[in-house]
Amino acid sequence: MEVEIEFKEPVAWIKDLVETHSASIRIRDIRMSGEGVKDLLEIFMPSGKIEGFSSELLDKKRVDKDNVTIVDDTHATAIVNAHECAVCKSILKWDLFLTEAYSTDSGDIIMKWLVPDEATVGGFLGRLEEDGVKFELLKKRALSKRSDITARQEFVVKTALELGFFDYPKKVNLEGLSKRLNVSYVTLAEILRRAEKKIISSYFKKKE
Repeated sequence: MEVEIEFKEPVAWIKDLVETHSASIRIRDIRMSGEGVKDLLEIFMPSGKIEGFSSELLDKKRVDKDNVTIVDDTHATAIVNAHECAVCKSILKWDLFLTEAYSTDSGDIIMKWLVPDEATVGGFLGRLEEDGVKFELLKKRALSKRSDITARQEFVVKTALELGFFDYPKKVNLEGLSKRLNVSYVTLAEILRRAEKKIISSYFKKKE
């Protein structure tokens, strides 16, 4: 099954990054280490703010110096201490396989998992309620056997949607999107064109 949940302001410092620094955050992995729970994050920020962000994390001892990598002037990765995150601790106790997690404009975190069965979903949601975690179940569905677009196309289109590429006016243009995805301008344009054609074709086929 696929499950999608929106957690309401689960971590105060992430909310602060989003609101104060206009950051966009992706959680790539959650692990239990000998030092406690750790999150692997990708952080995207307006040009020129990354240096200040890394210093802030170091000052607050949320991350070790060797665990921050500045990719470019808008993009960094960090392994952060997540000991105070009740959601992270709960996740590690269940058979949940994280496929995507990202911040919203309000500082909430949307997470998507692959889950083996309905019982696991029910048990996990029940535990969140017992722990007093504020959340909203956005989606719960059985996986389809076939997709009209490739996994790469889906990732690119979803990322473009989340970052405001399809908004009017656009929050990010094609050049900015290509930098964030580390894909060339020409390649990205072709991926989007092919994906959009498949999505639109599939939509009208279903209408027939």
